[in-house]
Amino acid sequence: MSTNLVFQALAATVLGLTAWTFRGLRHDADRRRAAGLAGLRGSAAMLLAWVLLQPQFRRRETVAERPLVGVLVDASQSMNDGPATAPRSKVALEWLDSPAFRKASETCDLRYCSVARELLETVPGEIAFTGTESRLNAALAEWAQRWGRENPAGIVLLSDGLDTDGGPPVSLDLPCWVLEVEAPATTAAAAARVTVWQVEPPRRPMAGAETSVRVVLQGWGVDGKDIPVELWSEDRKLAEKRVRFSRRGEVAEALLPLKPERPGSHAYEIRITDPAADPAARAQPFVVAVRQEGRSVLLLENTLGFEGKFLRRTLTTDRNVRLDSYARWQDGRWASLGNGSGTAKDTLDLSAAALASRAAVILADVSSDALNPAQWQALADYAGNGGGLAVLGGPNLLGSPLAAASLGRILPVPTPAPHRDGRFGVRLTDAGLRHPVFGPLFEAVKDFPALQGANSATGVAGNAQVLMEAIADGQARPLVVVKQQGAGRVAVVLSDTLWRWRVAAPGWSGKLSPYDTFWGQLLDWLAPDQEGLQSGGRLELTSERSFYRQGDMAAVQAEWIGKGEAPFKSLSLNVRDPSGSNKPLALQAAVWRNPDGRRVNGFRSEIKVDATGVYAVEAQAAWNGGEARANTRIAVAASPEERRGEAPDAGLLHDIARHSGGAYYAHGEGNQWLNGLPKPRRLTERVVLTDIWNHPLVATLLLGCLCGEWWLRRRKGLA
Repeated sequence: MSTNLVFQALAATVLGLTAWTFRGLRHDADRRRAAGLAGLRGSAAMLLAWVLLQPQFRRRETVAERPLVGVLVDASQSMNDGPATAPRSKVALEWLDSPAFRKASETCDLRYCSVARELLETVPGEIAFTGTESRLNAALAEWAQRWGRENPAGIVLLSDGLDTDGGPPVSLDLPCWVLEVEAPATTAAAAARVTVWQVEPPRRPMAGAETSVRVVLQGWGVDGKDIPVELWSEDRKLAEKRVRFSRRGEVAEALLPLKPERPGSHAYEIRITDPAADPAARAQPFVVAVRQEGRSVLLLENTLGFEGKFLRRTLTTDRNVRLDSYARWQDGRWASLGNGSGTAKDTLDLSAAALASRAAVILADVSSDALNPAQWQALADYAGNGGGLAVLGGPNLLGSPLAAASLGRILPVPTPAPHRDGRFGVRLTDAGLRHPVFGPLFEAVKDFPALQGANSATGVAGNAQVLMEAIADGQARPLVVVKQQGAGRVAVVLSDTLWRWRVAAPGWSGKLSPYDTFWGQLLDWLAPDQEGLQSGGRLELTSERSFYRQGDMAAVQAEWIGKGEAPFKSLSLNVRDPSGSNKPLALQAAVWRNPDGRRVNGFRSEIKVDATGVYAVEAQAAWNGGEARANTRIAVAASPEERRGEAPDAGLLHDIARHSGGAYYAHGEGNQWLNGLPKPRRLTERVVLTDIWNHPLVATLLLGCLCGEWWLRRRKGLA
């Protein structure tokens, strides 16, 4: 039943009840009084029914659909270039605030987006021209794909045309209207430009060690010209190299010497003072984390083999060791294998003065004839004077009858000790379980990987200790033997296949492999740590890279350098940006691999670096009985991808407009641009329903009827 029929039935009912009320009344006064009350009650009943039925008014109207238009604003840093009084960014904002744009918003549905590294929806008042890239072609294609289903009418582009992606104009299925932000240059001369693409600091720099910084540059329009590349620190020029480009777009390298004097995190700058240098190249900051001088260890290998390979890897990943490694070639010469810092010399120096600076010397099966008698004597004296000497087994040194003549008097086992291949199980002795070389970490290991070769010693020196034995033909023979030699210490490992311990042994629970742990603890015993680097532990704060580009996420990593686990569970971090503002940051527990490939358990977080310059980062940890602090720096350089200092690429903008069927409008042609916008393309008819039951007048009349009926009854004294 429709609302009208219900209302008509209700009205008939009210009239019927009113007539029935008048039937029993005989006096005119009673009839008038009853008529008044019945009228008020009937009106109230009908108004209440009107509200409950909720009637609506239906009408049809025709509306014009506003066309969808995208407004893309180049938000890259190059938009800050241009005349000082009217940079491109200011002109773009003037366009957006012009009467033409306000009028366009009345007839078009404008969707604003900023274009930089990504395409982001925005509003005109929130656009910041800080982007490090301007991917114009990609942004136009992405916008057309994202809003293509809404049947857009076109795109408005405000840009200088300096697309960092390059390539021809994108093919669009809708018109693009380009608004000029700077008048094109009157001359077509190619701009000269030099940029810095990469700064590669030394990987493992040591305090006091000479190393170098590698700089990769690219130049345009500077053919045949010497470009000075300078290294600066604390407003002091440290080095300079000149680079010459022979053709346009050539890439060149420069190596600048660097010798940091003290450990810590140090800020440097690469500067190019030539006028062709772009803003990023004029001052390119980077940070070098200089390691403190570790214990100097000398490793001599008779030949390149597995034992030497894994031993070098173990020692170079130890933050408290500075390794110098040498191998003997077939012609008898000693060649340096380096130590990761570029300080090793090709000439092997075994003089007393050179050995005195070493914390330990490791001889990996060096042949007796590889060194002269004076050098062997220097090594023997070195051990007696307080040095740490480790001798590895194999067929050459310990198995040779000449071993007694070279080092026999200081070794803890008699020589020769013949070497043979085979399968040799190993086991710790009671003395080994109590000795610092093995200690509690090895107590739970019951089954070490078997060795594939061993030297058979017939006994040990009187003051020597056997820490580990090898099982050969059912008999236990010495494998790891140590002894005190004068003021120094000597250890012998009667095998050259200990590297097989790199495979974790059953029951092992250490943070490093059994092999790494054994050598770390053996060096601690051979060369007691004078600086407390191992015993106390320290906190180290680093970043993943030496410098970041503006807008990157910079990773900050904190690692506890010590024997045990970190004594703290959380770290507080403070980051001070180049402007001096401080920001606290929380680090989360994380696992990563360091540049040497070692798995690290520590704390990690990321910082978004938007400002160029140096960020200062400081970490602090506290626990019951101690605290630790560490700091580092993060250098942030401007992006070389962003084309600063160039004239607008009006040719690209004209091509975009022409290929898309749009138009190019110079600054000041606002009215003409407005005339080029599409008009509403179609009319839509729709039904509009308006509620007429909840009008304030209905509520007023209902309340008036109820109040009037109550007043009339009270006046006549009716119940």
